[in-house]
Amino acid sequence: MHRDQAVAAGMSRSALRHRFATGWRPLLPGVYLTHPGEPSRRQRLVAGLLYAGPDAAIDSVDACHFYGLKATRPDETLIHVAVHRTSPVRSVHWLVVRHSSAAFAVRSTELLRYVDPATAVIAATRLMSSRRAVLAVLSDASQRGIADVADLVAANHRGPRRNAAMAREALVQLDAGVRSVAEARFRGLAEAAPGLPRLMYNPLIRLPDGSRIRPDALAPDAPLIHETNGAIAHRRQDLFEDMQRRHDALTAAGFTVLHNTPRRIRDDGHRVIREFDQCYRRLAKTGWPDGVVLLDDAQSARSNVPFPQRRCG
Repeated sequence: MHRDQAVAAGMSRSALRHRFATGWRPLLPGVYLTHPGEPSRRQRLVAGLLYAGPDAAIDSVDACHFYGLKATRPDETLIHVAVHRTSPVRSVHWLVVRHSSAAFAVRSTELLRYVDPATAVIAATRLMSSRRAVLAVLSDASQRGIADVADLVAANHRGPRRNAAMAREALVQLDAGVRSVAEARFRGLAEAAPGLPRLMYNPLIRLPDGSRIRPDALAPDAPLIHETNGAIAHRRQDLFEDMQRRHDALTAAGFTVLHNTPRRIRDDGHRVIREFDQCYRRLAKTGWPDGVVLLDDAQSARSNVPFPQRRCG
């Protein structure tokens, strides 16, 4: 309960003192827990909004948790809220307050308010120091339909400049179809290989038997596929749950399929791309096997997205 609510309900100072003597205690300045014991996480979320004011909303990893994001988890010791730039509210105790110069949309429940999904996801990436973690969160949001790439790009543009570069780089990868750090490394190697065309990443194709698969990397003019073993989060639309069945189905359809682990792509990338290039030179311009259909039209545009140059310093 906020102090203003107690006063509006007719409680005097002496009545408040009596409540404190019999079990009430402060959670945040001017916000009280009205029963003995520890507050639940939901009660702390409510308390954070009561303290931050009617224009505040639950932010960052806490809002991501509400929207169902699995790639990041809230810190159980902290609550994140967003307020407008002009708000006098500041972080206190376990409440982390982010001042936003850009307006944000809000989704409300009976007691709580949350920043919109794209804003929440981008705010969460600002807390991260790893490219791998940033790409994982953005990919999870996109794959689960929590926020599409266009909304994430817009939110990243509106968001704070701090740590924006990692999100910007990851969004270029997502727009190209990449879904993991290992795939991004392979894409970097492929983009640097002068003899390879722009590959297609995670396009949805239908095989002659009617099954649907998203190969990790597909040559646009040859029956050649690269699979990054272990990166399975992006395969939710597949009919195949294990690597061997995917490999057998693609091979039976007429594709040459190369497999590499994330570690080999990282540690021996030049050999990985050399082997892929050798296969491509043998198969170039022979087309896909008969009966294979591309179902994801956006891939033709994605394959033309330029690969970001890594900055030094």
